[in-house]
Amino acid sequence: MSPSPCAPDALTLFAQCLKTVPDPRSKQGTSHPCSTLLAVVLLGLLAQVSTPAEIARWTKRHFGKLSKFLRFGKIKGELKSPCDNTFTRVLKKLSLADLQNAFAEFINALLQDTTLVAAVDGKVAKQMKDDNDDPILMINIFAQKLKLHLASWSVHGDKTNEPACLKKHLEELFTMYPFLKLLTGDAIYAQRPLVEALQQYHCDYLFQVKENQPKILAKMKVIFKDAEHQEPNDVMPRKKRGLQSLVVCG
Repeated sequence: MSPSPCAPDALTLFAQCLKTVPDPRSKQGTSHPCSTLLAVVLLGLLAQVSTPAEIARWTKRHFGKLSKFLRFGKIKGELKSPCDNTFTRVLKKLSLADLQNAFAEFINALLQDTTLVAAVDGKVAKQMKDDNDDPILMINIFAQKLKLHLASWSVHGDKTNEPACLKKHLEELFTMYPFLKLLTGDAIYAQRPLVEALQQYHCDYLFQVKENQPKILAKMKVIFKDAEHQEPNDVMPRKKRGLQSLVVCG
């Protein structure tokens, strides 16, 4: 999608949306705007620069270009590049919800009325631990065709809690992305409370039903017994861990 002639360029729009994120620092002793620091961090991540020290060096190396569209603070009357401790102080206190809302505002501004199709999937962050020293499990929403990560939430417990976690955050998800019209996922999400909640938001769904879900599978076979069966030309039937699967959609 190409922007309208009077629309600001994407980087400027991105920086404007980040201004909605509350600054978690105290006002005393802050030199650089929070939105500038967040923009630099996310641009650094796109450049595969991941730690505060690396981001600080990357910022210094590209400071001339970055300062053309981002507002940096002055020290003794001269524009200065942020140090790694500056990035660390912001990131430690940052609210994930505030950041996701700002990112959603940016994506919606770029895509405008584009219908979104997304997939939900749980992933374990094995190199990150919670307060109990257990790996952090997150559910993630991906717009695969657009190669965009839309949102994430922590699942407090084992993998079987993923559907309940998603149901809990549906209002937040559809507030951020009102044009999300189809959600796909694996068999763990084919549960009545979740799909009924999705219908309240007028969102279609496409989930698998496996042989280890015998009650749901039996009902789906009855419902679709008279439906025309046609395999896609470019997709071969697959088994996963020896289980046949059926797709359920709404």
